[in-house]
Amino acid sequence: MKGMETIPNTSGFTRIDIGNLLKSHFPKISPFVPRWTIRNLERLLHIGEINDFLEAHFQDDPREFVRQCVLYFELTGTVRGQQYLEDAASNRPVIVANHPLGGPESLVLMDVLASYAPEVRMVTKGIIGEIKPLQPLLVPIPKKHDRSSVERFKTAFASDHPIIIFPAGYCSRVLSNGEIFDFAWHPTFVKMARKFDRPVLPVHISGANSKKFYRISAWRRALHIKTSLESLYLPDEMYKQRGNSLVLTFGHPITPDALVHDIPDNSLADRIRNHVFRLGKMPSACFDCDVEPLLPLM
Repeated sequence: MKGMETIPNTSGFTRIDIGNLLKSHFPKISPFVPRWTIRNLERLLHIGEINDFLEAHFQDDPREFVRQCVLYFELTGTVRGQQYLEDAASNRPVIVANHPLGGPESLVLMDVLASYAPEVRMVTKGIIGEIKPLQPLLVPIPKKHDRSSVERFKTAFASDHPIIIFPAGYCSRVLSNGEIFDFAWHPTFVKMARKFDRPVLPVHISGANSKKFYRISAWRRALHIKTSLESLYLPDEMYKQRGNSLVLTFGHPITPDALVHDIPDNSLADRIRNHVFRLGKMPSACFDCDVEPLLPLM
């Protein structure tokens, strides 16, 4: 996030200050925002706690930083299908997962994978890419009309590093049948896995946010508001996950030659998405590209 410069300290970390962010990004309205609104926003976003953690671990190396995040939130990950992870780890996999929580699961997944594939990278967008200790582990999504960012993205996939992608782009929502499910998956992972001859390693991650989060999402969509207002609550949701254990179910790797050209990439991404959610219920399930995606999940 631009404008994170506010209160420097001797560790080199600049503490996030909501008031200063408002002044830099919304100079015309910031004078009219009451102080109590800023205080409430700071509490909702857990700014003080996040600042304290980042300041304490700003100099950590990337993998230690991930480990400290997991310890801080007292998160644990239980692995199912460990043999599939072990078999694929050294074969440059593209690791695709559902996105149930919008943050904590990425930390747990990276922490688990560090034991099998220490050079793992993660595709990311948004403010997480501004967290300096994480940057060496991240592959930013290319920006439109920015050829250098596109080349960096391609270079990452041409490397030998395993790469994690959450193809939904943002966290799962509740469907009309009550199922917690990712919205459409972007097919970029299909294109890149095929282009760079990488297997796709599917993993289903357990977990859910609060009912309040899903209610806000449902109201927002019912009112046809495009901006994801519920995302404002993700830091609070992250703290609500403290002490939780997530189950990571890895499936059979999907070989590059299974990413057939006679099925459109969008459809293939949908089928892999459904397969990932099927893994949560049937850990031994094998991917079949001929199986049509079904909603609600059957």
